[in-house]
Amino acid sequence: MHLETHRLLIRSFEREDIPAYAEIVADPRVTRYLGDGKPYSYEQAAAYVEDLIARDSTTGISRYAVLLGDELIGFCGFKDLGDHIDFGWRYAHRYWGKGYATEAARAVLEYGVEILGLSGIVAVAYEANVGSVRVIEKLGFELVAKTADARGPILKHGQPR
Repeated sequence: MHLETHRLLIRSFEREDIPAYAEIVADPRVTRYLGDGKPYSYEQAAAYVEDLIARDSTTGISRYAVLLGDELIGFCGFKDLGDHIDFGWRYAHRYWGKGYATEAARAVLEYGVEILGLSGIVAVAYEANVGSVRVIEKLGFELVAKTADARGPILKHGQPR
């Protein structure tokens, strides 16, 4: 997979991306709203990237590396959860608030719908994760459910308009 936007290169993950990805998810600000909220170990990050590479090579449905120049700044893409396709992203903290997430998400969402033929796409974010909620809204997703867990309200958005 290979896409280019005005500022970004979006491509399939490679094993060489593991150190940079491990650095991104070692930051507790990045992992605050993921799983148990704890930073990833290097081994966890490596296993995650290996899984993404395997998914990409078998189905083409995966999270994709997002690069600014030659630097991995995060990912954006899909995860097939059986009953729906989860659409998500993750970026190094220093790149938050610069429009990269929205720019990549628009391109990847279009790729998913038009090239991969995906439907049933859902984006989920904690209400307190204001940056991700803002990206979801900019993409035109419609709010379909509001639930909660121990960390607070979770907003579930369905297929964009």
